[in-house]
Amino acid sequence: GLAFAHEDTPEPLKDAFAALLETLGEVADDGIHPGLFTETFWAALHGLATLTRAGRLPPEHTEWRVELLVDRLAIT
Repeated sequence: GLAFAHEDTPEPLKDAFAALLETLGEVADDGIHPGLFTETFWAALHGLATLTRAGRLPPEHTEWRVELLVDRLAIT
């Protein structure tokens, strides 16, 4: 029920996205909008967190999944 990028979006969410955008925008490839790149990373990270918390992913590989996500999306 939280609206994204609206006036009533809580400030902590806006701040968190801005922090990711500041970092990830620097590694987005040419021709890829930094905001879109950051949204994709945020969505993937959120999915991992949600599925892990729900017990839908084996816990022994949690750290590896996050490293894989960062290595593939945030490093050029």
